[in-house]
Amino acid sequence: MAQVIGRDPDRLFKAVLIDKGKNDGLKINMPVVNAEGVVGRLVSVSPNYSKVLLVIDQNSAVDCLIERSRENGIIKGLTDTVCRLDYFARTGDVVAGDFVVTSGLERIYPKGLPVGVVTEVLDVPGALFKDIKVQPVVNFSKLEELLIVLKEDPLLSQ
Repeated sequence: MAQVIGRDPDRLFKAVLIDKGKNDGLKINMPVVNAEGVVGRLVSVSPNYSKVLLVIDQNSAVDCLIERSRENGIIKGLTDTVCRLDYFARTGDVVAGDFVVTSGLERIYPKGLPVGVVTEVLDVPGALFKDIKVQPVVNFSKLEELLIVLKEDPLLSQ
């Protein structure tokens, strides 16, 4: 368990600083969650504090599934309250209200963690993929306490 001790002063990235680091067993790419769902992953780890890149950051990418249809895509940040589900095939089964969960395929996040709810699905003529908006389940403006999943994937730590 860690406390949020600050926000990244560089407005180019959506990140928070937490009060745990290498001395607590943390390593880069460990997933960070709270009671609501996926918050992000560790991108920088110092002895006594770490930086968490939030799911709502445009540089973040989380492999996800539509819980109902089991079809997958990649969640990327768009704004403070909206993400988009990229690389979701036009023939895929998704509707507004569907829950989005982690797929476990990128080997960072365990499978089945809540990420968000689909709010909008658009079929763009001529496009290969649907345009899908997702509202994250986590309220990023009120982050205080976070949980870091300490399970380490041996393939990612090499």
